[in-house]
Amino acid sequence: MNPLPLVYLGPSLPLTRAKAVLDADYRPPVKRGDLPQRHDGTIVIIDGEFGQNLSVSPKEILRLLDRGTRVIGASSMGALRATELSVYGMQGCGWVFEAYESGRVDADDEVAVAYSPDDLSCLTVPLVNVRHWLDVLLTAGAIDAVTARRLLKGARQLFYADRSEERLLTKWDAILPSSEIQRLLLNTGGRISDIKAADAEQALASVRRPLQANPQEDDDGSQQTAESEGNRGAWASIGRR
Repeated sequence: MNPLPLVYLGPSLPLTRAKAVLDADYRPPVKRGDLPQRHDGTIVIIDGEFGQNLSVSPKEILRLLDRGTRVIGASSMGALRATELSVYGMQGCGWVFEAYESGRVDADDEVAVAYSPDDLSCLTVPLVNVRHWLDVLLTAGAIDAVTARRLLKGARQLFYADRSEERLLTKWDAILPSSEIQRLLLNTGGRISDIKAADAEQALASVRRPLQANPQEDDDGSQQTAESEGNRGAWASIGRR
């Protein structure tokens, strides 16, 4: 019997929402040396450290892949490592991973955030969330490409650890009238869409679905399809993903 999936999670998705999607062994953002030498099930890397501690190395993940462990990456550090190691069997998942893999995004700090050391809640807006939000608005015809580029440039000018929603909106007030910014936000429920959280939920759901499809035997020896229910849905603060 496979062990519970091992998930490294931090500010990308609240733990309560994660547990509603997947029953797993949840651990804080991964750093170098945290990964086990061996794991017979699935490991999901969503968040990871950098700066104060060394980030998880590709070699640590490759060792697990060589031993047959399924390793999935999404949202943040997981998306970065999956981009580097997809040719070796690490599975990437979600919009952020695809943006890095395609080369559209190439800077590590686009997924970086500051977060609370108490509950791992996110305190700033990652640039990938801004990119995705602007994509949604462009697709809906709510904004033109020139204005989208101006707003993205303004967001990029803020250091990731200073890019709170309040400071971001203040920055944008110098580009567009406040009423226009509010109109754009109303297209996505009044807030910038959180693609990192959506990607994290997608990665967790990708672990759950194959388990649901595995046949299990009844006491009488007949087979049935296993089903499980799931609803989609504190370490250092600055300098970690």
